[in-house]
Amino acid sequence: MSRITRALRKDQGSLSVLIMGLFLVTVALLLLMTDVASIAVSKRSLTQATEAAALRAVQSLDRAAYYQGTSTVGVPLDCSLARARVLEELDLWMQSDGMHSPQLEQIGLTDFYCEGNTVDLRTSARVALPFRLPQSNLTTVQIYASAGAAANKLPWSLFG
Repeated sequence: MSRITRALRKDQGSLSVLIMGLFLVTVALLLLMTDVASIAVSKRSLTQATEAAALRAVQSLDRAAYYQGTSTVGVPLDCSLARARVLEELDLWMQSDGMHSPQLEQIGLTDFYCEGNTVDLRTSARVALPFRLPQSNLTTVQIYASAGAAANKLPWSLFG
């Protein structure tokens, strides 16, 4: 037997170990990419829910201030009604099947600011990760979104 043949027989099987290692790295990267994509989709869903809640809040006209003309802004908001509408919209968003990402566990209102004709709010949610990487105990991630809106005109006065 030649020296080259003996050297080849000694290295036999080392390629399969390398391929198995690369396969495990590839699977781990796919799992990580799936988790990152799940977080991105959930973040977009939370942003949409927050924007919908902000738009619903600016529809809360303070009728007394508007009709008496005591407001310093054109379209004053009833802030307590606006907050109630925000919570209602977030609850509706969580109850609907097709509107939110299935990984979103709970949407909560973390900050609410209302003054005059503007509303700013911040929401948070937990995202359940589809896969747990080995050697990691991370199963959920907390995400945040914020949105603001202003009531400049009444809806029926847009065409006038």
